[in-house]
Amino acid sequence: MIVRKKSKVTKALIAVSFLIGIIAFVTPVLAAGSNRVLFMAIGDDLDINATNLIIGKIEFGEDGELPSVQVDFHQKIYDESGEKVYSMMGILKDGLLLTTEHYFYCPVFNVWVINVWWFMGEGIFKTTDTDYDLVYRNWFPITMPNTEGKFVSAPILMFLSPTAEYCLQDPGTYTPGSPENPVFILPEGGWVLAAVLCGIIVETPMGPVELPIGPLSFLTRYMGI
Repeated sequence: MIVRKKSKVTKALIAVSFLIGIIAFVTPVLAAGSNRVLFMAIGDDLDINATNLIIGKIEFGEDGELPSVQVDFHQKIYDESGEKVYSMMGILKDGLLLTTEHYFYCPVFNVWVINVWWFMGEGIFKTTDTDYDLVYRNWFPITMPNTEGKFVSAPILMFLSPTAEYCLQDPGTYTPGSPENPVFILPEGGWVLAAVLCGIIVETPMGPVELPIGPLSFLTRYMGI
């Protein structure tokens, strides 16, 4: 089955608000006057038995243009014996920044992740020709997308947290940084997610949502140029 379904940006907000938590390492120091950010994430996935590679560039532009991102990502999933059983790769050439203040609840770590950079755009991805089942993010049983080894178009989102900030209370109820809701920093640092919206729907207490599928990994490099 080739997955070709497109989805709305609002679906991404609902899905990720309910689903994803990840921690990472990064030193978010930019050079003065930087108009580009380069970042890289190479390492193991914390929630599934996979290795990830995410490489990207953020362009801030001029004359009021929205910042944009170019990102390439690759994920390899292994079975218990260490044999590769599934892989995904994707490319987003011109994703636009929607906000730098996105926040969502992370059910894995039971915290509210705040000040997340949210990019969205139309990209392409392909997977191995395998109907692979797993419990995704230790949360939902799903069958991973199968493009039969061919590149197909799909909405791609990217979340970037260079500051790794989080709160214990809902930022919509208690202001981050207030005495009732202080801001904390994940000790391991920031993180990045590159994910495809490919028509995988699950039932949650919030109703049916579409899951973003893709690698989440440690940021191993983050620099302004």
